[in-house]
Amino acid sequence: MNMQPLSAAEEAGVAWTQSLGVSSVAELRRIPAEKLLAASQRQRGLAWPITDGWIIPDDQYKLYQAGRYNDVPVLIGYNSDEGATFGAPRSQDAYVESVRQRYGPFSEKLLAAYPGEETPAAKKTARDLTRDTMFGWHTWTWARLQTRTRKSKVFMYYFDEHPDYAADSPRAGYGTPHSEELPYVFRQLREHNRPDPTPKDEAMSDLIRTYWTNFAKTGDPNGANLPKWPAFSESKPPMLHIGSGNIQAAPVVNENGLKVLDEYFAWRRASGAPRSSR
Repeated sequence: MNMQPLSAAEEAGVAWTQSLGVSSVAELRRIPAEKLLAASQRQRGLAWPITDGWIIPDDQYKLYQAGRYNDVPVLIGYNSDEGATFGAPRSQDAYVESVRQRYGPFSEKLLAAYPGEETPAAKKTARDLTRDTMFGWHTWTWARLQTRTRKSKVFMYYFDEHPDYAADSPRAGYGTPHSEELPYVFRQLREHNRPDPTPKDEAMSDLIRTYWTNFAKTGDPNGANLPKWPAFSESKPPMLHIGSGNIQAAPVVNENGLKVLDEYFAWRRASGAPRSSR
């Protein structure tokens, strides 16, 4: 949703340069780095992918449809509550209104798949729409397009390791937020002001690092004494569910919602609908 053509990126760059009171690259280079970083926080979209015709030749979906990519094994996935990192709606009414404004003719289908109602479990579905719009649909679609157009295997995961929050906790119903798998992958469980890891955390990190290391060495995460991680297949689309002390192959999460998003994104590509500002 956030890919932009070169012309739009150039316009945004000119506007940002002018906001700093300069008019050339040479003048930009004389601005202290701290000031540039501070100014970039006020300008959304500076880091979105740009279809410049060179580094990114075209829309990535179209490139994968045409088989125009490196045919290599990939290990891809997302976390159970990615939306928790990017803010929740202020209220149910605000959520419904934002879905209707943003998704137009697909809003009612999406509200049926992601109702976002008032119980903790239902509230999570509002965050799940953010999760799937930003991460879930993309990962699922990447896996589908690669298995259709090339030969290298795709290994997909869903990371859901998190504390069990009490029913009266403000985080009741919350899952695993964005990037929370990284401390397990890179054995950083005691860094970044994290609470002391439990023996279960340590064991989970050992297992995940073994999967990732096997994949880096061989293109396949599987190995001795590991739960089987099947390659993705559309006829039986497994992903490895990792979390809550349980690791097993299971169906793609909320595939019904992903299919509605698939219709929505197909409509956007066909209609040239305006791109999101998110």
